[in-house]
Amino acid sequence: MANTDILISTDTIEPSLRDDFWREVTRPFCETQRSSASRAGPLEGSMLIRTVGAMTLGSTTFNAQRYVRDNRTILRSGLDDYLIHVVAAGSIRGDFAGRDVKATPGSICVIDLARPYACDVDDGIRLATTVPRASVDKRLGRRDLHGFVLAPGRPLTRLLVSYLQGLHDVSAHLSASEDIAVQDAFVTLLAAGLTQAAPAHAEPKSVLGRALRERLLAFIDTHLTHPELGPMLLMQRFRISRAHLYRAFADDGGIVRVIRNKRLNAAYKALIDPSGAARPTAGVASDYGFSDMTRFRKAFAASFGLTPDDARRQGYQAAPTMNDASPLSHHFAAFSARPNASATVRSERRSR
Repeated sequence: MANTDILISTDTIEPSLRDDFWREVTRPFCETQRSSASRAGPLEGSMLIRTVGAMTLGSTTFNAQRYVRDNRTILRSGLDDYLIHVVAAGSIRGDFAGRDVKATPGSICVIDLARPYACDVDDGIRLATTVPRASVDKRLGRRDLHGFVLAPGRPLTRLLVSYLQGLHDVSAHLSASEDIAVQDAFVTLLAAGLTQAAPAHAEPKSVLGRALRERLLAFIDTHLTHPELGPMLLMQRFRISRAHLYRAFADDGGIVRVIRNKRLNAAYKALIDPSGAARPTAGVASDYGFSDMTRFRKAFAASFGLTPDDARRQGYQAAPTMNDASPLSHHFAAFSARPNASATVRSERRSR
């Protein structure tokens, strides 16, 4: 069965609405802003999107723009993928969670969509591919891939670029079984090219240490509303010492900080979910262990840059969290080129 193309272009939108349109199109990845370059104009861009297995392929052209992905965008999108950019023209320059990145034509830039970044791009062309995190981490282990650049001219870079170019050319005609095969082949090649990336900063050295950390994180994630969740409960549940527990999360700022940040993230998701509109903000805070509303508001604002009430209001206006089997294809299909696109955007804009 052939894969369906999704075509998106600001050319189908009247000029006065193009900024809003392109921001909505790119919102799963970042907040898109006009470039600060002196001659930069309104946002412009086009995409050809196709789904292959669990990957999303995109061929994208755009003018100079600025992209910012912060904690709010990460939580709202719900994406747990790596975004692989083949830079065909233009460049990427920015801060990827503390890593100073520059990617030039012929290079490949890897973006971890679970982490923040801010970057500027010139007028350019990209082959963009999303690939599930689990498929890459299974081969490489947890590594710090965010902003990692495969330099142009290296044999594996050239091989990966050629592979992705070929995949974009033929992917419309692949069967379901072929989709799986080409995805596996791509991940294998990608992992080979990324073996020089450093291990994740917080990754314990021993296999037992990594396994314990994963079990601790899984337990925390499923018990965020437990009133007794904290160091003592974890020490008792996993029969480990306080020193062992704190050592496992030392690079994260400590176990207390990990729990607090996860609870804040969960509270943010609950507040922007329209289905929970009847639940008072104080009730959401209490659900996630914050009995003092003053402290909750202060911590929330420090993490997300807005108040809990503002988050709730913005959540009703934003695109829904992506949590279905093919979230990106469903998102992009809503913006596919069509004669009445301008009217649709005008209507959406007036409703905000």
